[in-house]
Amino acid sequence: MLDPKIFTFLEVAKYRNYTKAAAQLNLTQPAVTQHIKKLEEYYGCSLIDINGKSVMLTPQGEALYNYANFQIANEKQLIGQIKKIETPIKIGATLSVADYYLPSYLSSYLACNGELVSLTVKNTKSIIEMLLNNELYCAFIEGIFDKSLFNFYEFCSTKFLPVARKGHPLDGVEASISDIHEYPLIIREEGSGTREIYENYLYQNNDSILSASKVYEISSFGVIKKVLSTSDAISFMYEEVAKKEVEKGELCYLNIENYSIERPLYFIYPSNSLMKNRNELFYEKLIKQKNRLV
Repeated sequence: MLDPKIFTFLEVAKYRNYTKAAAQLNLTQPAVTQHIKKLEEYYGCSLIDINGKSVMLTPQGEALYNYANFQIANEKQLIGQIKKIETPIKIGATLSVADYYLPSYLSSYLACNGELVSLTVKNTKSIIEMLLNNELYCAFIEGIFDKSLFNFYEFCSTKFLPVARKGHPLDGVEASISDIHEYPLIIREEGSGTREIYENYLYQNNDSILSASKVYEISSFGVIKKVLSTSDAISFMYEEVAKKEVEKGELCYLNIENYSIERPLYFIYPSNSLMKNRNELFYEKLIKQKNRLV
């Protein structure tokens, strides 16, 4: 970074006038004079020759003028190189969000912004741990988290629905939760947001997943949907996760009496994060760009 006094010198050389240079730099004229005096003391020579109202560079001043412009060009080149190898913003996302909600936001952002991005996809518990361990800057998550530890924004809201194959015995029927328990249940692994939401729902109704006839634990939604389409198993997931298969007639959303769960999806980062400004700017640009495409 070049000394600010060098920029003062360049402005004086450009305008050949202390008053105009001071106005351009938003400095007082005495401050400009002091900057030039300090440079002359440092280099041990006169840099500017004032003859009446005429301000001219001395031969030494001409040499400094050429050198300073050369250094400014070098610094611009250095800044360009630094930006090319800048540290990416480290983002986390849970599986449902990463595969079915985030792509439309992130693709529009990357198309219009040059910032480097590193995306990690894990379950909610793992993402929270990585945020608190400073391994991630921010994250897009589903599920439950301690709001006292994070700054957060709700970036969308979505329904959490029971899903089964098209033509399932409960397809088109208003079922009870007891009816659901008669069929195998497919859930994600411990620590996943969708599992936690369903378990909390059952808990609030004095029930648990142990009531299901069978419980299969599968971490991939792609595999879960394949198994659902060829069996009588039931799973619970966000609406967008099964939307394509429902539209194709492969899966369906089931209707459970007195059941209604709509959940927000969040952008979060630790409330004590040193990356607060960068996280806020990233989210602001992401949402603004997405809204332009809606």
